[in-house]
Amino acid sequence: MAVIATDTPRFSNVVKGELWPELAYCRAVVTVNDAAATLKVGTVLGKVTVSGKYKVAVETATDGSKVADAIVIQQIDIPATTDTKVLVLLKGPAVVSKGGLTLDASYDNDTKKNAVYAALEAKGIKVIETV
Repeated sequence: MAVIATDTPRFSNVVKGELWPELAYCRAVVTVNDAAATLKVGTVLGKVTVSGKYKVAVETATDGSKVADAIVIQQIDIPATTDTKVLVLLKGPAVVSKGGLTLDASYDNDTKKNAVYAALEAKGIKVIETV
């Protein structure tokens, strides 16, 4: 079947509610330093323990970035190994859609995915099923 249209993920596909959005209470600008990529809205990031910088959370990472710590809320292109400022959802209280999150392919089973959701919920970001 032919593709009729494509669309990029939108903020409203991911974030279903947050405390004081007009004050950006749950948001922050963080430094991402990773391989060249386009970070889509909903991409889950982990924080590198040594540098404090963020990169796409990968289940096999040993630098601390395995643990989900933030969710990208603006689509942005990042050049390879260059510090790039990215707007993220960093803390709660907030509610996000499970279906709106973009996880690395290394989170390939429910146990690994549930660890991501638990890490986000520990930060006050509730992960819910939406229809």
